This record gives sequence, C-alpha cells and structure tokens, in this order.
Amino acid sequence: MKSQNVKDKKFETQDRNLFEIWDEIQSVQAAFCFPQEISAYYMSPSWIRTAETVLDVGTGNGCFLNMVSEHFPGKSYTGVDISKELIEKAIRDQGTSNITYKVQNYFDVENRFDFVVMRLFWQHLTLKEVTEALAKLEEITRPGSTVLISDSWDAARIFEPDLPEFRKIISAYTQQQIENDKDRDIVERLLKEFAQRHRWKVESDLKIIMPSTVNDNLKLFHRAYSLWIKLFECLGDLNIDYAAARQELENWKKDFSAYTQAGLRIIRLERLGS
Repeated sequence: MKSQNVKDKKFETQDRNLFEIWDEIQSVQAAFCFPQEISAYYMSPSWIRTAETVLDVGTGNGCFLNMVSEHFPGKSYTGVDISKELIEKAIRDQGTSNITYKVQNYFDVENRFDFVVMRLFWQHLTLKEVTEALAKLEEITRPGSTVLISDSWDAARIFEPDLPEFRKIISAYTQQQIENDKDRDIVERLLKEFAQRHRWKVESDLKIIMPSTVNDNLKLFHRAYSLWIKLFECLGDLNIDYAAARQELENWKKDFSAYTQAGLRIIRLERLGS
C-alpha cells in the first residue's frame, strides 16, 4: 500500500510507530508480490523495447522499485511519495544509481514519462480525486506512453482455516473507505473511466494470485496480517477486538496446513495520439 493522500491519517508517517509499520508492510508486500507481479512487466512490449523513463507513483520506501530497477537496470527511474520519512528510507536503502527519489505529491509531478507505475495507489483516493488523477495522468504522459496500474483484487483472498476475527478488520476497513468516498475495488471503476476516454487504450487486464505455498510466503503473509492488526489498533478508529484477532492469527500460524492467498488486478494502458 502506498502513501499519497495527506488527509488520511494512516499515512502520517511523521509518527514513528506509523512509519515503522508502513516501512515493514511495504517491504513484506514487495517480497510476496514481486515474483508474480514481474510478469506484467515482461508482458508489456513497450517496457521491454522502448521505455526509458519510468515514474513510480507512491513509491513509499522504494522497496518494490528497487527490485524492479535491479531486474531492469537500463532505465531511468523516478519514485515519488508524500512521505518524507519513507523517501528518506528509500534513499538510504537505494540499491542502484538509476533511481531518483523525491518527496512529491503525484499532482505536482511536471515531467512526462515513457512508463508510469501506479501500485496500490488509486484505492486511497476519493472519487473526486480519482477524476483529478485521471486528468493529471494525461499531463505526465505522451502518445505512446504506458501506464501500469496494480491494485487490490479482494475477491481472490482466501484463508484456510478461516480467520473470522481478522475478516472483521477487513470488512470494517472496507466500509470505512466507502464512508470516506473511496473504493477498494477501484479497478472496475477505472476500466469504465478509461473506456470513455479517447486518449487511452486498455492493452491488458491481468489477474494474479500470490499463494502462501510459494517460497516463504506463508511467513510473509502472517507478518503482513500481524502488521495490519497493529496498524489499525494504533489508529484506533475501528471498533474491533484486536486481541481476539491477534490470538486467532497466532493459532492459525501453528497450523501447518494453513493456506492463504492474495490477489492483484493489473491493467496496462497505452496512451494514444492526441
């Protein structure tokens, strides 16, 4: 998840606790997403053949962008985020010299890019901001540019055995987002928006699964779920029995047959001529 909306107190990373939680969440998410998510880059002809300048919107601590740049070193990358603390961490952890990190709001970006990456970004915008962000996207791209949008695919989430207490957190958070005029299932809405805009063509709509059976993903998922509990307990704005959720997760962790998975919806867009 990326920090972009300054009105959302989840992303007030000047709070040391929130900074540490987000730093680890982003690193854990990158670890279990990258092995599957990288396929979307290989499936993009423009990424492989022509893209030279890349913008990562809401780059956070830069962990995912670092992985991408190490895998594809022949490009110039820019990562922007409104969190000063996470950008400072990204700079400290920078693994390659071809990334420029900036403390910058997406709406203040001025340059044009060949390729724009937007991971777990749109779901944190209000619907009004979504409209504004779509207009901004035309300003920072040119005909022939590509945009890769990765966001939540909640319908793919599975817990076996089930985690009803943890699901209560997910449900309460989803409802909170709705009340704040936001949409976790934002990809469907975006597809409808782009279909009405003559400057964009949807090149692909990819659904990918991150299963707990790959590598050490089960440990990573357990840590991610623990961090989500910690985050919302720290914020204190959901009426949840966090102790019950933590105990449930600890019991689940001890079950060697436990399985979980998460899903991403990834759409690739081509910017058409004016």
